[in-house]
Amino acid sequence: MTDSIQPTAHYSVFQPLVELTNGKCFGYEALLRCSSGASPERLFQTARQSGYLYDLDTIAMRGAVSSYFADASKTQHTPYLFLNVFPSTLLHPGFCAFLADMADAHPACYQRIVLEINEATEEEKMWDIRLLGQKIRDLRAYGYLIALDDVGSGAASLRKIVDYEPDIVKLDRYFGNQLALSPSKQKIVSLFVDFCLGHSHLVLEGLEEPDDLAVATALGVPIGQGFLLGRPSSLNQAVYSR
Repeated sequence: MTDSIQPTAHYSVFQPLVELTNGKCFGYEALLRCSSGASPERLFQTARQSGYLYDLDTIAMRGAVSSYFADASKTQHTPYLFLNVFPSTLLHPGFCAFLADMADAHPACYQRIVLEINEATEEEKMWDIRLLGQKIRDLRAYGYLIALDDVGSGAASLRKIVDYEPDIVKLDRYFGNQLALSPSKQKIVSLFVDFCLGHSHLVLEGLEEPDDLAVATALGVPIGQGFLLGRPSSLNQAVYSR
């Protein structure tokens, strides 16, 4: 394992997801950072090329869960923790055992974790593997919520909503950026609001301007994420700012 994939080389920052109607925190997305300053994209690309992608993915998850659920007083009312995960990690034969060990170490995480599946172009074909659908169903049965990330960035992502019926749909930041200036984006966002109503939580990413936030709220978007609502920061700073 290379030095950049050692657990001590990494730490987590947390970005809030906010309920737009009342300003309450719905959850925090854990994002990996490296003490060397290397970008997350470079870290995961290097890990993939070196054959250590699963190791890095699980190291990131374990570190985020350890930080977030270190406070034993956290309960079922604790905001959700969103953990990014690759399809290949879901399909790894050791992943379920990894989750079980993590849950044993941090019982407070039960039913408070959202597995946010990454849209990695290198793994696009894995979505067609029947076992992935079964894994997702099993994880949901164990109490994990499933989120699809970057929805709307490609035609295939629309099919995934139908095939996998995620608990949470995260609409790509493209639609949140300059939303107030684009009637076409507003129509698309409104369609997703109607589609998700009653069976999936909709999250609109990329909210960075007050006008865009106001329009998203007016359109009925339930949950938002973006620099305007909170930047990625250490856990103490993220929680204190809410």
